[in-house]
This record gives sequence, structure tokens and C-alpha cells, in this order.
Amino acid sequence: MHTLRFVLAFAALSALMATYGTAQQQQLSAPPGREYKLQTLYRASIAQSYEFVEQTSVERVFRDSSKTTYSRTATYFVTVRCIEALDGISKVVVNLDSLLYKFTSEGKEITYDSQKDITPKNFADLNNYIGPLNRSFELTYSPYGEVTSITGEQIDFWREYLEQNASDLDTVLYTIWTQSLSRENLLHVGDLQKRIIPGLRKAVDSTWKHQLALRIDGTQYSGTVRSRLAAYEGGLYHIITQDTLTASPGQVVHTYNIPELASVVSGSLTTNNTLLLSTAGTINEYTSIAKGTLQLVAGREPFTQNTTTTLQWKLLGQYQW
Repeated sequence: MHTLRFVLAFAALSALMATYGTAQQQQLSAPPGREYKLQTLYRASIAQSYEFVEQTSVERVFRDSSKTTYSRTATYFVTVRCIEALDGISKVVVNLDSLLYKFTSEGKEITYDSQKDITPKNFADLNNYIGPLNRSFELTYSPYGEVTSITGEQIDFWREYLEQNASDLDTVLYTIWTQSLSRENLLHVGDLQKRIIPGLRKAVDSTWKHQLALRIDGTQYSGTVRSRLAAYEGGLYHIITQDTLTASPGQVVHTYNIPELASVVSGSLTTNNTLLLSTAGTINEYTSIAKGTLQLVAGREPFTQNTTTTLQWKLLGQYQW
């Protein structure tokens, strides 16, 4: 009798474990989770105010092992104002309202506050940042976050002025101002989406590929990267991008304390980005930590620059205009 009870109990336990195992298998093989529409939504007559902070530290190494170091913090207060939104296509006007700038190198310090200083200081590196200041430009976005056009009367005016007076301007200064008003730099400071937000439905942990470009210490890096919807928490989508960008050889750049223009030989940049998008379609924050190594040559002198940069756009508020 006792043996029969034991056999029956063992059979019942085995049946229970089999049922549990089947349930577990069904749970593991469940269909993918809910998908979310990841799209930036601009609304006509609604503006966002952002603080954009760019912090950079650079170590330059020459072939004789001598070194130069410098660091820079540039803070823009940026207004992004939607003037039209129709069928997923949005037009926004970007204005860099003010600039706080601080540059240090081996005991030397240069500062500039656009709200207090009447005229900018005569410092070449600063010109990279005051070029687009208070010169509005318009971005047109496709439903998938791609900038399809970029225009601006004030930007065009100064571009034409530089072209017409190129022969009378110092080559280095002309290049700095031209690049500060370039499409690449305007997108760097004014396009918060950076092609990261796909405009498509995605589930948590799903990935997608897209183009990404960053302008770090005057050099343009770009490439195809992979982004991932890492989480959806508290009404915010967390989008992560961890990948590598490259610098196209032959770029002509100005770099601190080099009297002539330098040319890029090669370079790469690792990026670790986090973008927070609200369910309302507003970018609340975008942070990028970029570390790169760049080989350049000025005249016949080759040198290497190791760069660490943190970029952060942070939403300060929204208002109707």
C-alpha cells in the first residue's frame, strides 16, 4: 500500500513539474513585446528651450613626444521653434540665443559671455563658436528624422560676405568662420535628433542602423551606427547608441596653437550616447560621450590628438509663441 502511494505521489509530482516546464517554455517563446512609435513630434507655435553644453579636453602629442593640453567648455542656450508641422514633415527654426565660453591651456584662460561682453575677444578658437550665434536657421525634417533642407537668410548673408572678401581675409580666419557657418556645424549644434530617432515602431531591445555625424573639436566624424531602444520607463524612451565613427582623410581644420591649417590623416571616435524621448514626442535629453584619436599634419609636422568630449542637450522648458 505504501509503495502504491509513493508511486502515485511521484507520478503526480512528475505531472506537476512537466506542466511547470511547459508553462516556462511557453513564457520564453512568447511573442515579442509591445512596440512603440519612436518619433519626434513638433507642434506649430510650440517652442522648446534647451541648454547645450560641450566639454572637451585634448592632449596633443608631437613626434618628439612633447605635449600640449587644453580644455574648453561652451554652453549655448538654444531655442527650437516649430513653424509648420504637416503629414509628418516639420519645419523648425533654431536660434542659439547666448553663449558662455571658457578655454584653458597650461595656465592660460580665455572666457566669453555673450550677454555681458560687448565684443568677442580676439581668440581664434572662439570664432568656431560665435559664428552661428544669434543667426537663426531653419531645419526641415522628414517623418523619419532626417534633415532634408537647411536654410537661413542670416547664415547665407555671412557665407556670401566671406566668399566675396576671401582674398582680403587671413586664410586661417576665413576657414574658421566658413566652417562655423557650415551645414555640418549647424546640424551639430541644432539637430538634436541626429538620425537616432527612427520614426518607426520598435520594441524594447530592438535595434536599427542609421547614419550619425558629430563635429568634435573642429573635425567631422561620421559613419553608420546601430541604436537600441534600451528601456521604456516613466513615460520616457531610452535610446542607446554605442559605436564608432571615422574622420574622413583630407579635412582641413584649425586647431589651437598651430599657426597654420592642419590636414586630417586618419582618425576614429567611439561614441556612447543616451537619448531620452518622451511619449509626447519631445526630446528631454541627449548625452554623448565621445573619445577619439586623430592623426594630423601641419606643414611637414605630424602630430596626434587624443580627445574626450561630452555633449549634452537638456530640455529647460516649452512654451507657446
